[in-house]
Amino acid sequence: MTEMMNLYQAKGNKTFHVTSVPNIGLLKNIGFRKGTKVSVEKRYAFGGPVLLKVEDAFAVAIGKDIATQVAVEEAALS
Repeated sequence: MTEMMNLYQAKGNKTFHVTSVPNIGLLKNIGFRKGTKVSVEKRYAFGGPVLLKVEDAFAVAIGKDIATQVAVEEAALS
């Protein structure tokens, strides 16, 4: 069974699948949808943004306020 968490809680060096996305235009514009594969590259200190790798294609930073609204689960090892 995989553990559900929000994107801000997700640990680095692991791959996650998005399970729930809030209705935020920024996320739609960068292709965040249910099932999107993401990994946390860096979490900045003091509640700063999270740097993500999206679909192994590009990196993007999103703020903690948005990251806490995106639900993810750890991807199964293949």
